[in-house]
Amino acid sequence: MRAVALVLALISSAFAYTVLTPNGSQGWTNQGGQPLTWQRVDTDRLNFTVLLTNQKVTGFEPQILAALVDGSLGNTSLNAPSGGWPTGTNFRVNLVQDDRNLNTILAQSPEFSILPSSSTIGSYVAPFIVPVWFNSPGSQ
Repeated sequence: MRAVALVLALISSAFAYTVLTPNGSQGWTNQGGQPLTWQRVDTDRLNFTVLLTNQKVTGFEPQILAALVDGSLGNTSLNAPSGGWPTGTNFRVNLVQDDRNLNTILAQSPEFSILPSSSTIGSYVAPFIVPVWFNSPGSQ
């Protein structure tokens, strides 16, 4: 009986919200809105709250990024939390029931990184090298 219940629980969890991005190969930067994409099935809740977590950083408090997101959209852009985007590794996005039930996780992303924006690299100007010709002795 327990085995049947376990199998049913695993099957039903396979057809629930799934976070597509961010993921281990497509993280975020610390500038501007960041993309969140997901899949859902008709039996999933109609909305959810997005929570940014990092259990490997001591003292990092989970941060609500968006509440009452319309699950039928499949994607949204998330604004930075107050204080701006943190940077580092081992972040996760949790889709949770609502802002009062942060431990009721509907889906969880794989770990991903939030990296500093590369926009400052674009303002770098490479030095201009001027060729210099030397006259060798005996040349005119």
